[in-house]
Amino acid sequence: MVQPPNQTQGGRRLAGISAVEDIRSVLSREIVDAYSPGQFLPNERELAERFGVARNTIRETMIHLEAFGLIEKTRRGARVRQADFDPVFQIFAQHFDSSPDRLEDVLNFRRLTETGAAHFAVRHVDDAVLDRMRLANDRMATAVTVAQAASHDYDFHLGLIEAARNDMALRMYRVMGVTLRFYLEIGKSQHSDTQTAHAQHARIIDALQARDHAALCAALHDHFDHSGLVLAANRSAGTPG
Repeated sequence: MVQPPNQTQGGRRLAGISAVEDIRSVLSREIVDAYSPGQFLPNERELAERFGVARNTIRETMIHLEAFGLIEKTRRGARVRQADFDPVFQIFAQHFDSSPDRLEDVLNFRRLTETGAAHFAVRHVDDAVLDRMRLANDRMATAVTVAQAASHDYDFHLGLIEAARNDMALRMYRVMGVTLRFYLEIGKSQHSDTQTAHAQHARIIDALQARDHAALCAALHDHFDHSGLVLAANRSAGTPG
C-alpha cells in the first residue's frame, strides 16, 4: 500500500501562472516515486487544501497530468496509469527546426542511438527483423518518390532498434519518426546517394545476420560518415534545412 505523499507543502499558497506548473511538478514526481498503476490520487478538495489553491487550479493540473499520460480520469477520481513517455517525446520532437546545425544533431542522434544499440542487436536479432530490414531496404531503392524512399529508409533503421529489444529506445525512435524522415529525405534527392545507402544497408544486414558486433559497428560508422558527407554537400549547395 502506498504511503501518503509528503505533506510538507501543505499550506503554502501557490498563485499566478506558475501554480499549475509547480503542482504538476510535485505530483509528477510523487506519481513516479510513490504510486503504482491503478492507484488513485487524493481528490480535488484534498489537493486544493494541501497546496492552498482553488479547485479550478487542481482541475487544470489534472488535465496536464492526463495529457502527459500519467493519470486517467475516472468516476472515482484521478487514477495513475502505467508510465507512457510517448507524449513527452512527441512534445520534444515538435521543437526541432530544419536548420543545418539541427540536422547535424539529428544525424549524431542516429549515430549515438544505433551504434549504441548494435551490441544488443547482434545478441537479440531474429530472422523476422532481418526480413523486414531487407524488404525496407529494397523498397527504398525502388521507391518512386523521395518521401517514399525516406520512409522505407526510416523503416530499415527502425528494424535495427527493434533488434536491440530496448523498449525505451524503440519508443523514442518511433516518436522521432517525423523528424527522422524529414532528415532522410535530404539524401534521397540524388539516385546515386540512394544506391550507395542501399549497398551500405546490405552490409549492415550481413553483419547483423552474422552476429558480428565489430563488423556491424564498422558498417554503421561508414554509413553515417557517408550521410555526413551528403549533409555537408547539401549545406554547401544551399539546400534549405
